Amino acid sequence: MRLIFFILLCTCLSCSNTPQPKSDTITIPVATPITSIANGEKLFKINCVQCHRPAEDFAAPAIAGSENRWKDKTLLYEFVRNSQDVIKRDKYAASLFEKWNKVYMQPFSHLTNEDIDAILKYCNQVAKQ
Repeated sequence: MRLIFFILLCTCLSCSNTPQPKSDTITIPVATPITSIANGEKLFKINCVQCHRPAEDFAAPAIAGSENRWKDKTLLYEFVRNSQDVIKRDKYAASLFEKWNKVYMQPFSHLTNEDIDAILKYCNQVAKQ
């Protein structure tokens, strides 16, 4: 009888409702805003600083707040990747082209939407300082 009680006790104790961590589980860190801003700074310095400043006009318009000046963020992404194409079909893009002495922006087809968002976050952060 004691043996049966002991086996039942052991069985009950081993059947816990608390989930046990799996040893084969991999935790992938999620990018924090700071990481995104740091990545945006790096991307800005590699791709944009020749013509743009984060918060002031330079050889081209300031980047801070630019997503608010476009009617559609998708159009902004397309402009960054190929301004010549967007200038042909969008009035705002055409007005930028006229305002900035009809100089086309170099295409940045390698930048992803996430890259562009990181650059925008960095520039917006710099403008707040």
